[in-house]
Amino acid sequence: MDLRSMLEGPEPAGSRCAVGKLYRHTKSSSWSVVQDPVLHEKQVSELGQSYAIVHRFSLEQLAGGKQPRHAWTTHSVAVHSIALQNALTQIFQGYPDWAPPGKPYTFLPPYKPLLHRWEKINTFNAVDETTKQEMRILREELKPLVEVELNVLEKAKSSGVVSFDKLWLIFAPGDFVVANIDGSTCICELQSAPKLIKVDPRKRNRAFRHSMDDEDDEEDDDEDKDDSQKSYWLILFSQVDWDGSRCGRKIGQRRILEFNGMKAVTDLDIYPLSFSINQHEKDLALTRGRKFESLRGFHVMDCEGAKFIEKITPFGVEYIPEPEKVPPFKLQSTFKPDTSYYEDTGSETDTSSEIDTERLTLGDDERHEDLRPLTDEECILAVPRVKGFDLRTKQWCYFNVVDLRKTSWSDSSYDNLVLPTDEKELLMGFANRERLREAGFDDFVKNKGKGVIILLYGPAGVGKTLTAEAVAEKSRVPLYVLSAGELGSTADKLERALQTALKCCQLWGAMLLLDEADVFLEARGSDNVERNELVSIFLRQLEYYQGLMFLTTNRVRKIDNAFLSRIDLILPYKDLDLNTRRELWVKFIHRLPPSDVDLSDSDIDDLATNKMNGRDIKNVLKTALIIAAVSKPLRKRHLQTVLDIRKRVDSLRLTTDGIAN
Repeated sequence: MDLRSMLEGPEPAGSRCAVGKLYRHTKSSSWSVVQDPVLHEKQVSELGQSYAIVHRFSLEQLAGGKQPRHAWTTHSVAVHSIALQNALTQIFQGYPDWAPPGKPYTFLPPYKPLLHRWEKINTFNAVDETTKQEMRILREELKPLVEVELNVLEKAKSSGVVSFDKLWLIFAPGDFVVANIDGSTCICELQSAPKLIKVDPRKRNRAFRHSMDDEDDEEDDDEDKDDSQKSYWLILFSQVDWDGSRCGRKIGQRRILEFNGMKAVTDLDIYPLSFSINQHEKDLALTRGRKFESLRGFHVMDCEGAKFIEKITPFGVEYIPEPEKVPPFKLQSTFKPDTSYYEDTGSETDTSSEIDTERLTLGDDERHEDLRPLTDEECILAVPRVKGFDLRTKQWCYFNVVDLRKTSWSDSSYDNLVLPTDEKELLMGFANRERLREAGFDDFVKNKGKGVIILLYGPAGVGKTLTAEAVAEKSRVPLYVLSAGELGSTADKLERALQTALKCCQLWGAMLLLDEADVFLEARGSDNVERNELVSIFLRQLEYYQGLMFLTTNRVRKIDNAFLSRIDLILPYKDLDLNTRRELWVKFIHRLPPSDVDLSDSDIDDLATNKMNGRDIKNVLKTALIIAAVSKPLRKRHLQTVLDIRKRVDSLRLTTDGIAN
């Protein structure tokens, strides 16, 4: 091809099934037909646009040698053919870095997209003959440019080792990679081709190095440089996560520090799944992902492993494990439904105890959750942990998906309640949400007066708290327990804490137990303005609560009249009589293995004569079991020893009170 043939008359772009070659000299000696240098450059750039493929060369000086030497080096390869461009679009579908700078499609050194998709280019089967011929010509033109790297890639695949400078070859965007995240082996999707970060030790700030990534870096004991002086490849990957409303992509990153020589690919902190020696990793990830899928929305679960508290540090986000068995908790993400969460490579900065009150303001009919089934690929890419609310500690925590189990509900607490049968049935009637909805009663003001408030009053240790726990367990719903101390003593803290608790219970279908609510129930007077404000706030919040609330107190006579008018059911509890105490002794003893107990009916009769509440009976039995551990089985003398100690303590308390008085 000569210059004259390229300038002869306009032809459609990419219409010639051939390669046009352009050369750029270091010092141009050609004449131009125009004076304007910009117009001249435009004319030169249009040279060869009628060819399907244009290969541009520039004359570059070679390094080394005493005398300067020059050689023609590929500058770029441009594809003008529309049919060939369409074929390449199919080949590079899903490749994140495939963004050719306008038309024509242009490939530049080091040809990362070409190398990562070479197998597809090599096996692409076009429908029409012209495209087939153009694809063949393109392969012939490109292969010499990438042949060396292709050989390196094939050798890495066969040997399982790679050098640092060629590491980018094995990481093809869109491929699955394996990384250890939060202590779990995860499969992620590579977001882009690795980016080489060259580090100047003179300008490297150590604090900046730590802030880049909170993961362990790849190290080589044979290298003299410390980590702050090493260059590294930055690897960006994505996982599927749940934000409380929908699933989307969460971006993470890893660094692979500079190393000498060759290194096993599977020894890297992150590596392609195709190199993995574990053939079952995808199956395990898919199983875990399907469980992740089932946990979207609101669920009551048991955790059989550790929970992790999110802590924000100067070096990033850390997850501190708390190795304890967690009681049933509610799964609910605090992430706001904002797509920027998926685009940010950083981590969320909300603390573990914060609740997204903006999301909690939504009513049941306003809350929208996208629970569409996930594909197998999305499940494989799912994160290994989910966020949940520990009802006992009132904390948002992270839990390993594999540690979560469906809650095992039990009716034993309800069956062991020492209450008249009609009162137990009445409680369950109030706890039946469907029956209450069918009744259809509402206040004159919309959404007002739909809640149910039950007051349990009586002395300590007679079963008030146990009643609320048993009804919630029998109803198969979680119980959100709050004490007056947790609500705070100022108006602002009370309103914020109570509002959060009420909205959580409404969203989750949970029951609320406000234990020892005396300070909020007492009648208002003119002598305590601050407490009057607390009572007013409490009353106002209850007006629009639509769930079931238990209140416990031991001072019913001092309850504010405004509260009494809002209470749906009042259940009185009194000190345990002889028969009730005996029944409790029997129930507690029957929980023990028969071989560990040697108590007759007369022994139990004698024990029941001691005036105690249910909590006292349980504590006496627990202490006696410790004594009996040395000389089993449990006998009356063990229990009597504990009872005698309690009597001496009670006597001492009375004497001390008398002296104080």
